[in-house]
Amino acid sequence: MSATKVPSETHPSERKPDVDQLDPVIEVNENVGSELFDRPHEEGEFEEIEPLIFGQKNITEPLSLEALDNAIYELGVVNLCWPDLTEPVFETRSCFPKSYYTNTNKERLLLAYAENFRRQFHFHYKFRKPLFLQAPNECGLQKMVCSSIRPTKLCFAETNTWQGLSSLVSDYFDFEPLRKPMLHPERLMSPFTAIVRRSGNPFELAHVLVSWLIGAGYDAYVVVGCAKRDVCLAIRYRTICPELPNENEVIEEPPPPTEEPRYRLVPLPDLTSKYCKEMDQKEQDRKQRELDKIENARLRRIEELERPPPDDVDGWRTHAWVIILPGFKGIEAPFFIEPSDGTAYPLNAPQYQHLDSVYNHENYYVNLQSCDEGLGSINYELSDLSCWEHLLAGEPFHRRQLVGIDLAEKKTAVDTEKHLDVPASWVEKLDITADEFEQRYPGSHKIIHYKKVLLEKFSPYSERDGVIKRIKIFEDYALNVPLFTYEWYKHRVDKMETVRIDHIKKEIRETFSVGRRDHLIKHTYAIDAPTTSVEGERTLEFNYYARLDHLNKLICTRLTFQEYYTNRNDRLECRYITYTEATKTEPKRQVKDIVETFSRNTHIPAKNDIWKKIFHVQENTIELLYHYAYNFVTNNTRMFIKPNLAETGGKILFYPDKTSGYIADPCGNQPRPLDVYYALCDNMEYENMSRKHIRDRETDINDYLKLRLRELTEPILFVALFDTERNVAAKKGWKEQVTQKAAVTERETEAEIDPLAPYLARMFGSGFGTSSPITVKEATFVREQCINDFRAKQLARQNLVQERFDKLNTEYKNKRLWYLANQFILSPEKESAYFVTSAELAFQVHTLEVRLTRHKDLSAQRFKVLEDYLAKHPLLKEFNRLRHYYRMK
Repeated sequence: MSATKVPSETHPSERKPDVDQLDPVIEVNENVGSELFDRPHEEGEFEEIEPLIFGQKNITEPLSLEALDNAIYELGVVNLCWPDLTEPVFETRSCFPKSYYTNTNKERLLLAYAENFRRQFHFHYKFRKPLFLQAPNECGLQKMVCSSIRPTKLCFAETNTWQGLSSLVSDYFDFEPLRKPMLHPERLMSPFTAIVRRSGNPFELAHVLVSWLIGAGYDAYVVVGCAKRDVCLAIRYRTICPELPNENEVIEEPPPPTEEPRYRLVPLPDLTSKYCKEMDQKEQDRKQRELDKIENARLRRIEELERPPPDDVDGWRTHAWVIILPGFKGIEAPFFIEPSDGTAYPLNAPQYQHLDSVYNHENYYVNLQSCDEGLGSINYELSDLSCWEHLLAGEPFHRRQLVGIDLAEKKTAVDTEKHLDVPASWVEKLDITADEFEQRYPGSHKIIHYKKVLLEKFSPYSERDGVIKRIKIFEDYALNVPLFTYEWYKHRVDKMETVRIDHIKKEIRETFSVGRRDHLIKHTYAIDAPTTSVEGERTLEFNYYARLDHLNKLICTRLTFQEYYTNRNDRLECRYITYTEATKTEPKRQVKDIVETFSRNTHIPAKNDIWKKIFHVQENTIELLYHYAYNFVTNNTRMFIKPNLAETGGKILFYPDKTSGYIADPCGNQPRPLDVYYALCDNMEYENMSRKHIRDRETDINDYLKLRLRELTEPILFVALFDTERNVAAKKGWKEQVTQKAAVTERETEAEIDPLAPYLARMFGSGFGTSSPITVKEATFVREQCINDFRAKQLARQNLVQERFDKLNTEYKNKRLWYLANQFILSPEKESAYFVTSAELAFQVHTLEVRLTRHKDLSAQRFKVLEDYLAKHPLLKEFNRLRHYYRMK
């Protein structure tokens, strides 16, 4: 058997590829020239087929059944003889719905229609690749590909957008490349089976994603075509990681004023030489061109080294992906989605080389346009018959343009547009449970190798420390020299959310959510800093408005300590402490200077408003700096030499020669000595308070570091109260409640309900039992009370229903009379509102009437049942005997 095929110049997948074996390009680390990059095995154990598969074939071996089956598979022939399957088995699954191993009459008609379409299309387009119209499912039965799509709406908040759905598909499934990459898949599992197996080939993943996208309201289609090797085999180590965090802070500049001021200063004339400026600019441009030339050469070298090895079957690899067309859910322009990585790509993405057809659960469309200029040049208006060939006549209902048809007559419009459509999907509903959605990664862990990046994803609660994602950025392609590490956490008791490790600066940054007891939101420290000591490079940022002291930031170094405050009542803004070096005699560092900065107090003059307090602890002096007054270039200052309290017996004595100051205003008066003395006393007391505060703050920080070390080494994860699977206490309480409820139900079931029990308890007490005898008089009294209460209850129920019936019936009649009097002057809105209210009232009146009639009919029967029960009651045995005796007498 031979088939003749002439290559086409307009179809990229029909061009004969270069089959000469080329030397693979070895990827070399740019920074370390001698270090080779160990490339993973790309092709695996896949069956490669020669590029001339669709060209002329000379078959010398004798014709066999296996060769015929292979030819049918390669040509995409639809088999119109369906086997009788009774107990299909696929892997470990044997219980399949009937729709999986049988075809309905409509499905058989559609397959015959598809085979006829395939033959006509092959007759008109002899040089096109076979169409992917059908494929055997997991039971071995051929199914039309359109009927394999089952639109399903997932019930999770994240699955309302295409971003959440594509991310779910890329995380949930393991990717299986096609065994024969140049041909269509030999098998197309149902999306439900793919969800159960949590793996599938590109076509199966595309079917799952399209089913969920259509269920979410998107106009999504499966695309069949050709793509690059990296896309077909899910090779990503040549791709930039799309989840890299962006740390560039966006600084919003205030917009320029819309109106120019009325009066402006005239700018000074520019006296610089324009010639010199021009020459300097030329020199800078020349240097920049040289730098750009060097940079472009370096980038070209890197691009050459990163170029993938030659692919003998480039342009022939079959692949399936997803396209979303505009018109629904706010989509304005079409774009592609790759199901294997969940990333959106523009239409002109270079990794997609050719497009054969698109289809969804409503129709199948074959592309008639050339793809030589890329997929971005294709017209994606599917209703254009010059660009797309339809398998089924007509359009889906939401795309139809009925011209010359009376739309008022629905039956006529439907009969006019009646044509064969795709039958209902034979696939089970594609739902996943909440646990499956949460544990979305196969094995609760997924590792993806990008270009110089290693991305790890974890399911919640799968790791002891609560990490859910980790990104490691490396300098080299072999992933040996780390640069940065980013980690994201969830459900931690210590509220830690992210961790950033800078391996170059040896720095770690931790961020926390709101809710910690110490109100910490960010902690940055050096890797080699002491774990439980404040004497190290460390920065702590707090949620200041939740703290009583309004502490905003703490910066610790080996010899300094800084505190920053916001919106304090005492206007303290910053406290800066410097320490002395530790020595052998003084192994612990000592406070050297304390500098405190205050904001401006507008209620007092600037000459009396302290700006800085500087305490020279080692020099035993105090220095005060005051705020600058308006139009002054200097400020007031005051310096004290503290008296020796040991010599003065603890009393603060004032010595005028031990204080000095500067008055910025030459006309100002010198301060009184008493005010200076009071200032000395206040500041000496303030210094003692500051030193005590510093010691307390250091103790607090050391305690926090010890707590932080315990939180890192022994992490605790928070479990929600309603998570009964993980919350042990809630699960135990829930089981106890179920046990108690079952015990109460069992006791109530076993206990016999006695209607006379309330009357006996009222007469004799709650401890009176049915075995205790009573007199005939007491029995008569108990029986009469029970019967009278039953009659009163039945009468009260009848009166209540009768009252409600009369009320609603009167309201209904009044509404009816109002409508008859005003029906000609009512607006359509009021008239429709009347009919709705009238129908509801009529329904309620009818319901009450039926209930009243039923109550009257059943009252006599219920009273007869009560009398029969009382006639057989053991406590009323003597009363019933005497009653029967007197009746017979």
